[in-house]
Amino acid sequence: MTTPNTTTAEATDVVSWDGVTIPERVRNRTSVALTVGASLRAHHPQRPGCYLRTSRDRQGDERSIGLQLDDAEARRIALGWASFTEIYRENDTSAFKKKRTVRADGSADWAVVRPEFRRMLGDLLSGRIDGVVFYDTDRLARQPRDLEDLIDVIEYTKRPAEGVTGDLNLLSDADRHMARMLCIMALKSSQDTSRRVARNHLADALAGELTGRTPYAWNPDGTLRPDRARVARRIYERFTEGASITGIARELNDDGIPSPRDGRWAQPTVKAILTNPRYCGFVSYEGKHRTDNRRQRDGWARVLIGQDGLPVIGKWDPVIPQTLWAETQLELDHRRVLAAETGILRNHAGVNQRKYLFTGYLRCGVCEASMSTKRVAQREHVIYYCPGRARNACGKVSRRAEPVDQHLEKLVTEWMRERGVRPPSDDASRAEDLCDTQTRISAIGNRKRTLITAWATGDESVSSLRPDDYYQMISAMNTELDLLERKAAEEMVTKEATRARDYAAEWANGGFEQRRALIGEIFAAVHVMPSGKGRAPFDPAHIRPVYAS
Repeated sequence: MTTPNTTTAEATDVVSWDGVTIPERVRNRTSVALTVGASLRAHHPQRPGCYLRTSRDRQGDERSIGLQLDDAEARRIALGWASFTEIYRENDTSAFKKKRTVRADGSADWAVVRPEFRRMLGDLLSGRIDGVVFYDTDRLARQPRDLEDLIDVIEYTKRPAEGVTGDLNLLSDADRHMARMLCIMALKSSQDTSRRVARNHLADALAGELTGRTPYAWNPDGTLRPDRARVARRIYERFTEGASITGIARELNDDGIPSPRDGRWAQPTVKAILTNPRYCGFVSYEGKHRTDNRRQRDGWARVLIGQDGLPVIGKWDPVIPQTLWAETQLELDHRRVLAAETGILRNHAGVNQRKYLFTGYLRCGVCEASMSTKRVAQREHVIYYCPGRARNACGKVSRRAEPVDQHLEKLVTEWMRERGVRPPSDDASRAEDLCDTQTRISAIGNRKRTLITAWATGDESVSSLRPDDYYQMISAMNTELDLLERKAAEEMVTKEATRARDYAAEWANGGFEQRRALIGEIFAAVHVMPSGKGRAPFDPAHIRPVYAS
């Protein structure tokens, strides 16, 4: 057995063991323990963080957040931790409701969006904070995946997360399992509440009550606001006269008319009014009890149909006639079909299209947010930039657009050169099937337009038609059109897959939208990485494409 030798000069600092010098700080350290959580409870963070959340703040005064902070401060003092380095506040934020988000590769995910919670995880992982005080597990997480993300970070960093209520420390295995059970119970409570609320909303909608957010033209009690009702009627009339949605928004802004939220009008705001069935008296319902896909092209997908197969009529005063609303949905469908056939949406003001080829595909290399474009007037050039916290992004990456576009066009050329011209297929039956399906779509579409036009103008050919028969006929036509259009889309994919492709010719002869469609076949996303501080020269290595196939 070898005995450590301690020199007189270094007796308080180091120990010599078989010629190896062992520092005092290492010799007195305990590197292993059977109960890691218990052994780390004595750790007193010097840069702790505090996470606070409320689901709903009706008054907007953050009073509940303030009370949580007072209790968290008392808990921090009792633990002997240093002052909070960062306080993460998420007021009026749900930890239960999920939103659809799109990943950088184009795939979709449904998750709870809580930017401050994610920032807290990042700061804990990076070491900016070395401990967390949270108020309670139901404030911390109501979705198991969020809690597991926090537990993963805590297990990796070996830093504590203490609760104000319940005295939980997520460093401990027992406390982690307790937190998981409490999270599941909180999730069940939220789901029960959601189910009861959704059922009540459905009952109110079937009874013709005005549910959900109050539409633009009404007061919360269901009475009309005459000034806004006139604006809503103007929007419908201008649209059926041929004005574009963007053009209508521009007209309203030029006339100084405030939007529903007292801001400027935009294309989505105008379209939301045009597709809302409530303006003609139909009940709109998009709750969890719907059995069909919520993606919609016009307002008919939002109409609540009763047990008799007819639209449910609301108890409020309508703004426009039902015939005008139906004509508007027909015009929306017509413009959608035109856009699909031509690749561009034409209107009275010209062509409405994107300005830059690669917008929509560029992603921030740090936070993976979709990058935006803007012109820098002083330097007279366009840049791509991460939009920042206003859109839940980091705002850390920007790049001049011209060299990025030139590099990506070079990659497109290389991609096309590798594939060349693909051989054609001799299968002509697929083309015949597609032609037959498109003929049926055109015939049903013409019948639908003729019927709606006759009904809207009071033509004698439909004078004996009852309203319930009319709406049943329209509903049947919409259902058949949906089935045929899905079939046509599948047949088109098959046809394109077997057709000869000269990519270089498509790129050279195609217009703007045709080129964007080809870019969508090439890239799933393009990550723009940060280039460091200052005006660094363009480096192609900072542009990292993710190919679609």
